[in-house]
Amino acid sequence: MWWHFDETEEAVRRQSVWELTRKVIPLFLPHARYLFAAFGLLILITASQLAGPLVLQHIIDVNIPASDIAGVLIAAAVYLGIAGGGAGVGYIQAITLFKLGINVVTDLKERLFRHVLRLGLDFHEHLPPGKLISRVESDTETLKELFGDVAVNLLRNLMLFLGIIVVLCVKNFEIAVYVLLLVPLLFAATFFFLTYMKKWWREWRAQWAIVTGYVTEYVQGVDIIQQFNYQDTARERMREVNVGKYRVEVPAMFFEYSFWGAFLFVEIIATIIVIIIGVRGVFAGTVTVGVLVLFIEYIRQMFRPIMQLSEQLNFIQRSLVSVERVFGILETKPSIDDGAAAPQELTFDREIAFEHVWFAYDREEWILRDVSFRIEKGKKLALVGLSGGGKSTIVNMLLRFYDPQRGRITVDGRDIRDFPVQAWRKLIGLVLQDVFLFPGSVADNLRVFDQSIPMERVREVSKVARADTIVEHLPGAYDGELTERGANLSVGERQLLSFARALAKNPPLLVLDEATSSVDPHTERMVQEALDRLLAGRTAVIVAHRLSTILNADLILLIHNGEVAESGRHDKLLAANGLYAKLFRLQFANLGGVAKPGGDVR
Repeated sequence: MWWHFDETEEAVRRQSVWELTRKVIPLFLPHARYLFAAFGLLILITASQLAGPLVLQHIIDVNIPASDIAGVLIAAAVYLGIAGGGAGVGYIQAITLFKLGINVVTDLKERLFRHVLRLGLDFHEHLPPGKLISRVESDTETLKELFGDVAVNLLRNLMLFLGIIVVLCVKNFEIAVYVLLLVPLLFAATFFFLTYMKKWWREWRAQWAIVTGYVTEYVQGVDIIQQFNYQDTARERMREVNVGKYRVEVPAMFFEYSFWGAFLFVEIIATIIVIIIGVRGVFAGTVTVGVLVLFIEYIRQMFRPIMQLSEQLNFIQRSLVSVERVFGILETKPSIDDGAAAPQELTFDREIAFEHVWFAYDREEWILRDVSFRIEKGKKLALVGLSGGGKSTIVNMLLRFYDPQRGRITVDGRDIRDFPVQAWRKLIGLVLQDVFLFPGSVADNLRVFDQSIPMERVREVSKVARADTIVEHLPGAYDGELTERGANLSVGERQLLSFARALAKNPPLLVLDEATSSVDPHTERMVQEALDRLLAGRTAVIVAHRLSTILNADLILLIHNGEVAESGRHDKLLAANGLYAKLFRLQFANLGGVAKPGGDVR
């Protein structure tokens, strides 16, 4: 069929309504005062809705036959007072529910954001930014209406429906029975409809996340799209993802509106039944005109809460899909756990060691195989080799973005998994090839918004990293604003700032992952001179494709196919005439000379 689909949302565990409800209820508890206030106002609103038709019946059956004009005016004033009072209470209740929804969703967003920041790289690599934004923003906004308006109004409609049933049975049980025969059929049809629609709304949320992810992806890469004239292909792909959403959304709307059309038709049938039986009772003298009018008015009011109940239950079904998606993240366990040891026990006085480390991203193909080496304190270790050999994976494991599946990484003989993740990472300063800078001032970026780092330290590390001249030429200097990702700086300028940032907390270990590959030769020489000074007496792990930057390293490891294929100092590896020597000759072949330790090429 044209509306066929497969559920595509990944990493979302299907859960029952009761299971989700148990998770949602605790979200209300910190804001119970708003909830109780809304329920108190709810009783007044329901009472006003039930009282209106009773006043109207009194006017028709009592005041009009008695020609009691004063009574009619008094009853009319009472009716207006009830209607006006109900509207005023409804306004107060709406404000109360809005505050409830805002508070609950704000707490949920903060909780969700904190949890997302704790999750490992494996989670973020499998959930693109667009889909994550959809979960954090769109799904939680859907829940705002659920937490605020729908949940309480669901109870209001239920109370109104039960109140109408009681009044109808008291006023005329015979007519009420005929009307009530339709109610079980309506509820059964509604239950079937909601059950059927749940899978549609789940898929609709999944398709919405796909569209959001697509837009986010291509907005981030708009410069590449324009440069390579990729606009037509991008538009075609946008059309495809929109058609995917269309194929779910349109038939869902078709089924929904068809159901509500049939529902309203049943209301007409119920009204006809009341008129036929009621008019016969009026002529027989067993039913008053006021009671007949009351029944017609209550039929309209009774079907409205049933319809609203159905709509609200339908919305709750859609919202529960969002609950599934939100709690799908909240229930995701961080892949990296904190160790039980106190942070004070963590010391780095001697060495860091990889001991027979094995690692695979998908647990099927090993990226690292039995890797072992030691990083002595104060020494410089360089990792070189062909792309894809495992160098960056070693860095990721050193930073505890991932943990070994076999073997261990130790610091002074203790497994780094014994310690809290934050305590371990405080020992490490990181410089990456792709520099990320936040929108904000230069100073805030250099200290990563840690106000405990004084400006004196910021200026000091800027000078060491040769970034001070760059900062001084910026409008506002250290108070100058950087745009998103530091787009108002050149690649080399961003790289120098990242060096200064890595030094801000004076870490004992520096990790440089292709840190100079994006800078020009002049800037590279400036950086290299700065590195020679700042690395003196400091431990460093340097991943490099430019072999000229690691000639003076204390130990060079050539990582090939996930293994330590060669190790030693530059001269030793060059003399061994292995893969390292081959890579070295390829890099310097065009220079017509041989590089000597110290960085000169002759």
